[in-house]
Amino acid sequence: MAERVPGWFWEVLEAARPRVAALEAWLGGQPREVLEEFAWAYATAAEELADFAEGVGVDGEVWSEDSTEDLCLWVVGQGYGLWRAVLEGERALEEAARVYLGGEAAWDGEVADPAHRGYQSPDAIVHGVHRSRFGEELRERPEDY
Repeated sequence: MAERVPGWFWEVLEAARPRVAALEAWLGGQPREVLEEFAWAYATAAEELADFAEGVGVDGEVWSEDSTEDLCLWVVGQGYGLWRAVLEGERALEEAARVYLGGEAAWDGEVADPAHRGYQSPDAIVHGVHRSRFGEELRERPEDY
């Protein structure tokens, strides 16, 4: 569970927030393995919040798998505090969804490298950095290697 997501991952997010460009710069200076571990940690943290396929019920509507995944990725991007509160049931995922729908964000969405446009969120920037540095798609799972 929570111990599967390394502490350094949360430290990096916290240090970079609210600037996607700061996270972009940090990732740009890391070896391939760290980018892979960052992506794995991000995906793992999101998956721990909900079964995407089951959706999340918000105001009587069950969200799609993709929308639920987007919500969980957003929660992770808000930082350890919100993520942990949702994970432990101190804050309902449905409550976080209402904040998400309100457009509240902890990140500015700016990137330094024009090649990274389209990857302007904390969960996506690692994919843009990996692609521009290594010329290939980033695989998020250790079993993908």
